[in-house]
Amino acid sequence: FEVMSSENNRGIVLCFLIYIVLCATIVSIIERPWLIVPTGTPMNIDLDNLPKSSEQTAEAEAISNVTFDAAVPGYCGVSGVCFPFKDGSPLIQYYSKGSAQCERLDPILVFTNREEFVRDLNVVHHVPLYLCIAGSVFLLFTWVVGICSCCNESCGYCTIYSVIAVMLTFSTSVFLAGALTFFIFGDDDKSCVKRVCGDVSSAFDFGHCDLGWSTFVAAGGLLFGYLVAILSCVLAAKTPLSRGQGNSNQVIEVKPAPRRAGNMMTSRA
Repeated sequence: FEVMSSENNRGIVLCFLIYIVLCATIVSIIERPWLIVPTGTPMNIDLDNLPKSSEQTAEAEAISNVTFDAAVPGYCGVSGVCFPFKDGSPLIQYYSKGSAQCERLDPILVFTNREEFVRDLNVVHHVPLYLCIAGSVFLLFTWVVGICSCCNESCGYCTIYSVIAVMLTFSTSVFLAGALTFFIFGDDDKSCVKRVCGDVSSAFDFGHCDLGWSTFVAAGGLLFGYLVAILSCVLAAKTPLSRGQGNSNQVIEVKPAPRRAGNMMTSRA
């Protein structure tokens, strides 16, 4: 029983570590500050290219009085973008058709409104997002497998640690692919990196943007994910392949049952 308890404790710790990796990936997907536009950054907006309706033509001079520096921090991430201007600012129209400061990609639009999804499909935006989501979903499956296997008597047997190591490595690699494609597509005109970070000439060129905290959360989750996968491989190498193999190496000491006084037989000469 002590051996089984030790295996269960290892499995529970491993599941907790996988849960940390899962939370890091989910947070980095939801939160957009992968790249940050600091307040006061010159945005290099060409006034001639600022969309104006026929009614706004007479008011073009008034628009020229609006500062072209970042009025508020701007964000760019796999799930969307926040422009460095306040809601309703006419400068937002330079980047977007609307006037809202923040735009978020809808990952379930493909299920709720497929026609709109096909119409607005953008490889630069959707491929990094769906790869990151797929990595997180696979991580969730890995965590569920670990919970179901390591919280009962079978933990440590049937090479469950090897299965978890493979699933965890695959999940983390899929999420890594999504993160890399986000930065690789950064020099595309449709990418939020190119839209808000200014002069971006190549992949992994961030222009006047700084790395945001979501990037460090994603990087930490990736690194921790691979470390946990290595730990699972080590545990797989140190645990038996089956319950029978694990019990064959144990020495069981059998003690004779105490004899009752009433069962003792005496004889008289």
